[in-house]
Amino acid sequence: MKKVLVFYGGMSREHDISMMTGRAVAASLADAGWTPVPVVISRDGLFSFPGDDACQSAGPWYRFDQAVPMIAAIKPACVFIGLHGTFGEDGRIQSLCDLLDLPYVGSDSIGSAIGIDKWATKAVFLAAGIPTSPARMLQGADLEDPAIVEAACLEIGFPMVLKATREGSSFGVAIVRDSQGFQSALAAVRTCSDMILFEKFQKGREFSVPVIEDPLTGLPRALPVIEIVVHKAEFFDYSTKYDPKAADEICPAPIEPDLAGRMSAAAIKAHRALMLSGYSRTDFIATADGCVWALETNTLPGMTAFSLLPKSAAVAGITYPELLDALIRRALARHAADSRQ
Repeated sequence: MKKVLVFYGGMSREHDISMMTGRAVAASLADAGWTPVPVVISRDGLFSFPGDDACQSAGPWYRFDQAVPMIAAIKPACVFIGLHGTFGEDGRIQSLCDLLDLPYVGSDSIGSAIGIDKWATKAVFLAAGIPTSPARMLQGADLEDPAIVEAACLEIGFPMVLKATREGSSFGVAIVRDSQGFQSALAAVRTCSDMILFEKFQKGREFSVPVIEDPLTGLPRALPVIEIVVHKAEFFDYSTKYDPKAADEICPAPIEPDLAGRMSAAAIKAHRALMLSGYSRTDFIATADGCVWALETNTLPGMTAFSLLPKSAAVAGITYPELLDALIRRALARHAADSRQ
């Protein structure tokens, strides 16, 4: 009953990062008092069961219909979802766990589905009174209509940020400074999605605030605020996130207690408003006029050795194995409570 099944890999553009998350989790579960059972999902949706070696993922590979009974037969105490992006962070794998009656770390299918969509997340932020930058979403045929696109540009103004609504790790994101660079940026972002967020650009300092829940009570608390200082890139993009030399991740952030408190309160509010569970991480921009703008919330934060949440937890005195154990115990407590309803 101490077995924890670890899903990682997956079919999204974040496959490589998920592989690092899954391997890091599997390698540390024993120190947390749990037995890892790695399960790798390939880019084309096949499943591999590498046994004790989380670094081995060469097969044999099984189709979904073959893998599901194999997963059920393992009878894990809990599932640790180390997937990122679509088909992992969007509620689909969570629904599979629900159907198999398996406890799992992180948010349920509904919270996950809302959290991965930037437009839906923004709507929740606005409803909850969490400041977020003005935006408009266009999709499909609207993006082919010059009049509709021009109206969106006039409404938001330059500079703006174009975002694919359901990508992570800054895939499908472009900052557009003026109208001359707009068409090429839009074309690039549309290679990731045909649902595009047109968002007002906010110039300021970038921060991230992790939130974790108490294993027993479920009460969320904010971990120390992290400031992200990018060296050369225009923003904290994919290559910068995973290159330790490309940015400084300062924790605790060198900011006034009032600013830290406001962001921490907003991160907890976002966690609750999005109906999330276990853990999350909300990103912010703080502008020179003192405003704090919530960008988005990550429902399955990265758990690699250089990921933001484990770094913040370490500053709070929580070791990586202790963090894993707390997340698993929270998942078990939530599943037990749900089973009684």
